[in-house]
Amino acid sequence: MLTLTSLRSFIMFQVVTLFATLSIAAAFTSTGRVATRQTLKMSSVFPENPTDLVGDLAPTGYFDPLGLSVGKDAATLKQWREAEIKHGRVCMLASVGLLTQELLKNPIGIDGPAIKHLDLLDDKFPEFGELFILLCAFIEGWSIVNKWEPRSETRNLKRAARLRADVEAGDLGWDPLGWYPSDPTEQAIIKTKELQNGRLAMLGVAGIVAQELIDGKEILCHFQKVCA
Repeated sequence: MLTLTSLRSFIMFQVVTLFATLSIAAAFTSTGRVATRQTLKMSSVFPENPTDLVGDLAPTGYFDPLGLSVGKDAATLKQWREAEIKHGRVCMLASVGLLTQELLKNPIGIDGPAIKHLDLLDDKFPEFGELFILLCAFIEGWSIVNKWEPRSETRNLKRAARLRADVEAGDLGWDPLGWYPSDPTEQAIIKTKELQNGRLAMLGVAGIVAQELIDGKEILCHFQKVCA
């Protein structure tokens, strides 16, 4: 029999599914049908973007209420954008991974809240942690060697190395499917979409982790999934 609680959970699940579908559709809309970057900079109560970095959208525009970017040079802001893009990409992968682990049964029999799967994995695949760290170190090491200023150039400047001036934040030179457009306007649109999806993923992953830490249940138990 359909109870009020189950009906409410079902409706909540459908609403979340709808918003997720809309966000995915917006992220992969053909750039030819999307407005130009000038359209992205609609009128806003927030100030205009004083940098050359993309990512501002109406209605918030250039969102920096704490003024963290005030007085910072372009190189520093580019470093921050590099960090933001990396965190966003990791969280987009994490959001998919967390939900997939709870939706599907994995072949090694680990179940329960996704945030505890790494702890449970130690008994079945103890080398995973070391291999994962090595993979991350390889990616970061490649980025430092190929995209950052060499130590020989910054030693006398008495400052830490930064991204090279000719390197764009977030650019790993990896586009196996050839999806990255050549037109600068379309590039700005694609970059903004990635940033917005990454920001949403960071908030989403933080919410999933917090909820599972609080009650120890799978996040999908709060929606349609029936849990013991």
